[in-house]
Amino acid sequence: MSESEELEATRKMLPLMEGGSMRDYQLKGVNWMISLYQNGLNGILADQMGLGKTVQTIGFLSHLRSKGVLGPYLVIGPLSTLSNWVSEFQRWTPSIPVLLYHGTRQERAEKRIEFLPTSTPIKPDFPVIVTSYEVVMADRKFLAKYNFKYLVVDEGHRLKNFDCKLIRELKYIPTANKLLLTGTPLQNNLPELWSLLHFLLPDVFSSLSQFQSWFDFADNIGNDESQEQEVVDKNEQEHRARVVSKLHGILRPFLLRRLKGDVELSLPRKKEILLYAQMVPKQKEFNDALVNKTITEMLTKFAGNSHIPVGHTAVNNMLMQLRKNCNHPDLITGGLDGSIMFPSADELVEQCGKMQLLDRLMTRLRARGHKVLIFSQMTRMLDLLESFFQQRGEPVCRIDGSVKQDDRREFIARFNEDPKYGIFLLSTRAGGLGINLTGGDTVIIYDSDWNPHQDLQAMDRVHRIGQTKPVHVYRLATAKSVEGKMLKKAASKLALEKLVVTNGGFKQEKNDDGRAFGADELMALLKGETGANDEDSPQSANISDKDLEIILDRRDLLGEIPPNPPRGIGFEEIEDRSGMSLLGNVSEA
Repeated sequence: MSESEELEATRKMLPLMEGGSMRDYQLKGVNWMISLYQNGLNGILADQMGLGKTVQTIGFLSHLRSKGVLGPYLVIGPLSTLSNWVSEFQRWTPSIPVLLYHGTRQERAEKRIEFLPTSTPIKPDFPVIVTSYEVVMADRKFLAKYNFKYLVVDEGHRLKNFDCKLIRELKYIPTANKLLLTGTPLQNNLPELWSLLHFLLPDVFSSLSQFQSWFDFADNIGNDESQEQEVVDKNEQEHRARVVSKLHGILRPFLLRRLKGDVELSLPRKKEILLYAQMVPKQKEFNDALVNKTITEMLTKFAGNSHIPVGHTAVNNMLMQLRKNCNHPDLITGGLDGSIMFPSADELVEQCGKMQLLDRLMTRLRARGHKVLIFSQMTRMLDLLESFFQQRGEPVCRIDGSVKQDDRREFIARFNEDPKYGIFLLSTRAGGLGINLTGGDTVIIYDSDWNPHQDLQAMDRVHRIGQTKPVHVYRLATAKSVEGKMLKKAASKLALEKLVVTNGGFKQEKNDDGRAFGADELMALLKGETGANDEDSPQSANISDKDLEIILDRRDLLGEIPPNPPRGIGFEEIEDRSGMSLLGNVSEA
């Protein structure tokens, strides 16, 4: 469908959508939501991150408004997404009033008095209410006074724990219809998927044990313990196929899942590259001292037969110290000498192998005009990075959990529109949700998250609709360290997922429970069992300047040159996992 045809189709179907045209698959998504509404069903819009779940939802609500269904409507989501929701309403449907319901208790009370009368019927000037999870929990008794026509939960996988406080509070808010938005409907296990479905349809999905039992028929598929386990009776295979078909039939009305590769063919390609940094001598000293001290303490406890939980806690804490050492030793030693000043830019680079790699990378990226997002989980690390770039004369934008809404909006606009700002520092959890930063074309994951989906969401701040350039993602890791094990753990979570489609059948893996490391694995990490003993491996040395220049070349993503080498000293490409369907394409509009 051409752009003019999409515009015409949007205008015809959604007369209140004045901000432009929607893509064909987005209009199909709106149609799917309309059919849910007409059949009295709740649902999950689980399109892959970056495909426009926000605009599809706005389109659907505008359809209801155009048919005289004025609401009220409640949209809740993470704090970081609220300003984007408001701006998208204002852009696409300027005729629909929208209220950012946030601020202090007094400010919220004033907004209720001014904009949210409890009188009925609902008048055309009653706004769509956009608010955060925290405000909903704090103001539930006020919000319960309204009979909401629709409740939209953005990043709906927040409801994966069916016993969480947010779900308990939401049950007290009168709501006729519910819609969950999530790019990751299944992050760890089947109970999480059931929790979402139970919240939407408690009568249909009333029993977790029953839901899990539907998937238990394939427990042994994929086990390689013996040849006999691979030979499955034909009748049993047919039974499995019938169960899979039944499951798809059950889920199809409630869940719509599309992938970028299936529907957004115009989106530029993305490549993820893992870059390894070698420890400098100071880091090696810290690492050895931490490991040896911890192992000695643990062995002493075990020898005394004192298997107390504090041992596991101590190792977990030591694991954090090791990760800090990988990021930068100053995260451990900073302030111990009484100084309140950050190290100089040269000292920051000299003291850390990963910073040396980042410096080499950023020098080349900025010289080529690339705009870069840098993610870290540690706000103290963001402090060091901010100081480093400012000392080098590079203005930066920053979002972490402490940055206010107004400042977030300003930083996002500045980065996307002002060529002077080419670096955006973000904490993985605060900056990985619902933020559109397509002004950038490069993502650097300075330190990886335990949950790989958090990093995927971070990447999708730039690899989404509106992006016109090929995207590179550089994931930094310290060679032969705890980070290597972490990355293997994360990769296995993505590869297994608890529910995957294999040879036409669902398989629920049981050899990975999705939790963090156990005691044995923690000890293996501390002993340095990284599996990186091969001198020819990517972890054997730093990447050369020649190879760095080669992997920075993005013309292979445009088809202008042959593919770059996928692996070498100091680097390896990571297979594109963003197109993996966690549930198969359970439903197509």
